[in-house]
Amino acid sequence: MEILNLLNKHYPIHFDKHEHLRDGGSTSYAVFSGGDRYFLRVIKPAFFDTAVKGADVQEFLHGKGFSVPAIIRTKNNTLYVQTENALYILYEFIEGVESDPEQDAEAIGALVGKLHSVMKGYTGELVARDKHFFIGRYIDILRKKRYPKADEFQAYGDAIWDRIKDLPRGYCHGDMYSGNIHKALDSKLYLLDFDTSCEGFPVYDLTLICNQTHYFDFDERGYAKSKEALSRFLPGYSKHNHLSQAEIDAFFDMISLYHFALQATIIEIYGLNCVDNAFLDKQLDWLNKWWEQCESEAEI
Repeated sequence: MEILNLLNKHYPIHFDKHEHLRDGGSTSYAVFSGGDRYFLRVIKPAFFDTAVKGADVQEFLHGKGFSVPAIIRTKNNTLYVQTENALYILYEFIEGVESDPEQDAEAIGALVGKLHSVMKGYTGELVARDKHFFIGRYIDILRKKRYPKADEFQAYGDAIWDRIKDLPRGYCHGDMYSGNIHKALDSKLYLLDFDTSCEGFPVYDLTLICNQTHYFDFDERGYAKSKEALSRFLPGYSKHNHLSQAEIDAFFDMISLYHFALQATIIEIYGLNCVDNAFLDKQLDWLNKWWEQCESEAEI
């Protein structure tokens, strides 16, 4: 009842029921006002800043007619309710399912291309993601763990960064996977979860949604699958935003970059002991095999 009481106090809608949906960086609920359903996120204090920035980005996009769920404003016309222990953001509820990148590749490409184009007009401040975020965080973690092959990861990361550091920078969603692209019952696509919004490499978003490699187990078929996914994605993307040849060519390096950044985030969330040296060895082996395959394919 605490959630309902808070919502009824702060919103111009009377809510009478709520259902738990899922837990993650935030806890999600469906909340009901009679026969109307809404989507509620309850965010932990550690994520207040990113959630507030994400809400601002989402409100900007909604105002530009971009496909995002509307944020329901409070009685005081704010985008959220903040208490000492939680941040509450209420959205319209859109019936539908998670998108299928294989089936919806061109449509997703168009959605992401339009996102990058529209966000060129955003005047709010975005956190800049640099080498430390993509590479350095992971190396720092490996050294804290006294991992004996940290220098090999360092050399690999330095080489990747030298190849991609001069790519065009701009708005990056930062978590562009199928679960954050919602397909409504009328097949319209909606983009969700802007908490990782940043100023970074736009092509990183393309990499995340087109990456068809297996994160834990290296499978050489992942290269061709990812390349094919990108080829089906690009026609839709290019209708709304320009992508340079240098960015397209960096697609496979971005997959390596993703491994560094994601692994750092996982360990930051779950602690230094959530992975052991054997797991890190396997990750290094994955990256070395990927490098070899990319070099081999480039020579064909």
